[in-house]
Amino acid sequence: MKTRHYTLRDVARLLKVKPYQVTYALSVGHVPEPGTRINNKRVFQEDDIQRLAKHFGVEMRSKSGTKTHEAQGGITT
Repeated sequence: MKTRHYTLRDVARLLKVKPYQVTYALSVGHVPEPGTRINNKRVFQEDDIQRLAKHFGVEMRSKSGTKTHEAQGGITT
């Protein structure tokens, strides 16, 4: 099974916030750190993005109107 991973830049772009805002929310404990790191960099999965979206008050919707989020880029493993 392939799991989609997102970088900090991808997540910030999805949520329409600055990367430093995501980093700050994580570092002060407002949102739990993502469970995965690759090369000592945070790597986000779908559930991590959902938690961040809730924290920032962002509702994720696709073009069809269903809740989702799609990034340009991302890493598939």
